[in-house]
Amino acid sequence: MAINGVGASNSQIGSALSAATGSSSSQLVSEQAFLQLLITQLQNQDPLSPADPTQFVSQLASFSSLEQITQLNTNMTSVLDNSVTSLIGKTATVTDPSSSTGLTSGTISGVVYYSNGPAVQINGQNYAMTDIQNVS
Repeated sequence: MAINGVGASNSQIGSALSAATGSSSSQLVSEQAFLQLLITQLQNQDPLSPADPTQFVSQLASFSSLEQITQLNTNMTSVLDNSVTSLIGKTATVTDPSSSTGLTSGTISGVVYYSNGPAVQINGQNYAMTDIQNVS
């Protein structure tokens, strides 16, 4: 989001961002932080040379897109969580490089959530969702 040229100094922008996010470290800009930056930008613009209104429209459109993508991500995570847990108790075949055949079959006894996605537990081992070859 470009906010240069509207009269707010870098220190004022940094202060607004710190106030809105609660820290001075680099973080994703939340809705509250965005609104705080927008208010700071409006308060500090030069009245004789106001900011181009198309910049505000562009920033609001970007903010709206970010909000919609965040909501979509939340919904997709919920769908994934619900679909993964429905696999518990089913028999699955997964790729397993440590097996002589390269495949392992067993009953899914649980689901483990890692930062890169969920994994299923079969015979005491965790397998990524991408390792599943067949579910019955």
